[in-house]
Amino acid sequence: MNTMLFSPTVTTQMILVDLVNSFLVEGYIPEHVIFTKPQALALLKDRFEQNFNALFETYLDQTSFALLFHADFSEFMVLPLQQAIQQDWVIQPHMPAYQVWIQADQNYQLRALSALDFFDVMQRFGYFSHCETAKLETFRDDLQLTMMQSQLTAQHQINTETWGLDCPAELFIQLEQYAGLRDRPYHPLAKLKDGFSAEEYLQFSPEFSQPIPLCWVAVKKEKLVYGQAVTQIETQQPAKIFLDHEQYTALAQELKQKEIGDEFLVLPMHIWQFKHILSEKFAQELADGVMIPLEFQSTEMYASSSLRSLLSASKPQDSLKLPLAVKSLGSLRFLPIVKMINGQKNQKLLQDAKKLDEVLNTRLWLCDENQWWAYLPHQPENLTPDNLTLFDEQPMHLAVQRRRIPAELLQQPYQIIPMASLGQCLAGEIYPFEFILNAQKLQSTKENIVATFKMLCRDFFDVNLRLFHLGLMGEIHGQNICIVLKQGQFAGFMLRDHDSLRIYLPWLQQQGLEDPQYLSPHDFRITLYHDSIEDLILYLQTLGIQVNLASILESVAEYYQLNTFELWQILAQALQEALNAVPFSDEARSALQHILFEKEHWPYKQLIRPLLEQNNRTGSMPSRMGQTCNLFKKLQTAEKHD
Repeated sequence: MNTMLFSPTVTTQMILVDLVNSFLVEGYIPEHVIFTKPQALALLKDRFEQNFNALFETYLDQTSFALLFHADFSEFMVLPLQQAIQQDWVIQPHMPAYQVWIQADQNYQLRALSALDFFDVMQRFGYFSHCETAKLETFRDDLQLTMMQSQLTAQHQINTETWGLDCPAELFIQLEQYAGLRDRPYHPLAKLKDGFSAEEYLQFSPEFSQPIPLCWVAVKKEKLVYGQAVTQIETQQPAKIFLDHEQYTALAQELKQKEIGDEFLVLPMHIWQFKHILSEKFAQELADGVMIPLEFQSTEMYASSSLRSLLSASKPQDSLKLPLAVKSLGSLRFLPIVKMINGQKNQKLLQDAKKLDEVLNTRLWLCDENQWWAYLPHQPENLTPDNLTLFDEQPMHLAVQRRRIPAELLQQPYQIIPMASLGQCLAGEIYPFEFILNAQKLQSTKENIVATFKMLCRDFFDVNLRLFHLGLMGEIHGQNICIVLKQGQFAGFMLRDHDSLRIYLPWLQQQGLEDPQYLSPHDFRITLYHDSIEDLILYLQTLGIQVNLASILESVAEYYQLNTFELWQILAQALQEALNAVPFSDEARSALQHILFEKEHWPYKQLIRPLLEQNNRTGSMPSRMGQTCNLFKKLQTAEKHD
């Protein structure tokens, strides 16, 4: 069938769209400022004693608008809106929003608004009067830098025509780079990497396909702690895992020349971290000889869609997770020991859970993250909450984690596809959903596209509801969960990170699984525990459906020119079928049916209010829950009226 190629991922217009939509669903733009066209014309004529028919005639077939005023100004903003499924109102993505100044003699002047313009006028109109000035200034700076860096993304090096479809490992890296084009769907600051210069952004962001040098630093072993799978430190160390023979020989030669002995272990650092952070955060260690920076560099790594995770071109099974003190999605990309320890606990939980469910045992793959090396300057033998150094920022800047992809998944007949790579299309390029159709030897007909999309959703819900049945919910946004194909057919999913697995302890223990006893400060209850099934299922609703699957659905609809309403109906059917198939108790199934399909509202993971209105913990992404409409209830209502 005919396809429409477009580019929603790298334009400043899409930043405006995401910003306005966030303001709408989070209540910064209230419902009472939304009008029909006749209402808007009448209101403006009454307020300014002037006719605005010519302005509104530029909006062909547009029926709804938001009008934003300030009592002291002879101006307003007009936003073309449409009703939506995920939230009540969204901006029309391909129409301009205007700022309008009233002039004498029944005239007016207007300008099309950028995201930055829009934010500035919103602030001048007093919509953020309750927010701290410093937070507003930070957000404005972030928004401005996001727009600049998004323009750099237009210089991406992605060319889908050259992708090696017969080499699973190579295609996986290419899909990761493609996924980086959008980063977190619907977040207006998704492309922000605060800390990178323009040149660094072009070198270190995944869409530019540039090799990233690793610098190396020798650290006193007595100041290091290790993951539970590091049992033979002489062989299980980053240099012997990630360097080839020639590189390792060059490194060893420098160590010998500098008389750096066996009391040191050599750790890699991202070159940006090495240049900008090492001397700032570890000045005392450098002065005391606890750390010794080396001249040796290696260059086998490439950025993934998750900025601090680097992919190896020569050893695709192994990726390298390194801290990077760059602000992304509202937080610095640290690598805390606490998270790696809790990730070990969660990996074991998932492995044990697989043994309890035959479907999970055959359709869920886990990356191994139990090998890691980290700096801990005080009491490295004490990995308990009593050691407060575990929660300090400084050690989070120097750590290394090895992530091992199950080896069979990088070889024929398997192919792994990051779900995030399906969440955007790019002008002139092949949409990765096409690779799934091609692998299944299917033509791009509406019937095949819809059937394949439904099968993807059905499998996604089946695996994740089976985990939920055991009291678990993985990190299921598109960067962390990958589709597994076998001989082109859906075979299951692979989870990468495990440090953010969430649990509902009563269900966990009913299944014979043990409380993982997460590591956290004495005065802080870690957010991985949840007090009800409603609190746990919201991660399926938010990250799983509202972010991950929704971005795929909209990209499928746009690329293949399909009706989004019909695709949402298909997704709802897939969820209902999976809910019916998973062996919940009658009581649990009834509760989930009510939460997912019958309640008036769903939770919504807010994006803007956490940045403007609350203080956030170091290294943690700002988080706050709001609410939006229940999209499945809205679908049911619309179906009844048809």
